[in-house]
Amino acid sequence: MNVFSAVQKPILFAMGFLFLILSSVAYSQPAQTPPQRIASLNICIDQLLWELVPHERLVSISYLTAHPMWSPIAAQVRGIPLNHGLAEEIVPLKPDVIFAGEFDAPEAVALLERLGNPVERLPLPRKLADINRQILQLGQLVGAKEKALAMTQKNSAQVAELQVAARQAANTTQQPLTAFWYSSNGVVIGDGTLEHELMLLAGLHNLAAERGMFGFNQLDLELLLSAKPQILIIEEGTAEAFSLAREYLAHPALSNAGFKIVRLPAGLSGCAASVLGDVAVALKQELAK
Repeated sequence: MNVFSAVQKPILFAMGFLFLILSSVAYSQPAQTPPQRIASLNICIDQLLWELVPHERLVSISYLTAHPMWSPIAAQVRGIPLNHGLAEEIVPLKPDVIFAGEFDAPEAVALLERLGNPVERLPLPRKLADINRQILQLGQLVGAKEKALAMTQKNSAQVAELQVAARQAANTTQQPLTAFWYSSNGVVIGDGTLEHELMLLAGLHNLAAERGMFGFNQLDLELLLSAKPQILIIEEGTAEAFSLAREYLAHPALSNAGFKIVRLPAGLSGCAASVLGDVAVALKQELAK
């Protein structure tokens, strides 16, 4: 027995046809277009964006990114509009997205948000694992997932090489080599930092952490010498950019102390995500000498 009347059949047929059309329209919708006009208030995010997206999509970057003392891509970014973290510099550019770090320009960011501008804040990486997460998050936000994944894979491979080198070194020495990571103005870097994690990966014993130091701490030269580190790790930018740091490093007591000075590329303390791989490779090579 046919349960549908002659009137109901055309109605049901029309409803099914309409459902088919709506379904095909839904499935044919293009993927969300990634932001084409990108502004950034953060020097570290700038360096990642430089690797992830076509440069013409960058409508404004931090002025620090154009300064050779602070940025390894300073010479490359000439011609890109610069900002000083001010909302009035960003609003006229009508960006599709504005990136800021965790602590960047809070008043400017709040004003930008009140004006309806799309702001994405990225947290500061505090652990090695945070670095790859930040890169992947940024890649997702700008439509560059494949490039971001390739960057994280390269980072992971270089950190793994550091672990292999540390194991090889452990087979030739009974005790880990003792070290300080020495920063500007006589500051040593202790526990709870990316530098400390890299030292452990390299098979080093961090004398600052042994003394209960957390984060960045100033250490008198006399105390540093009395600890008798076997290695002193220095970031190149630290030695060149701060006169007081140069005075510390040029002190006769240091030059005659007998420990090995390992010089690494600058930037880990400021922009870990963009320089992690370079620092890991350099640390491995230096310790192998």
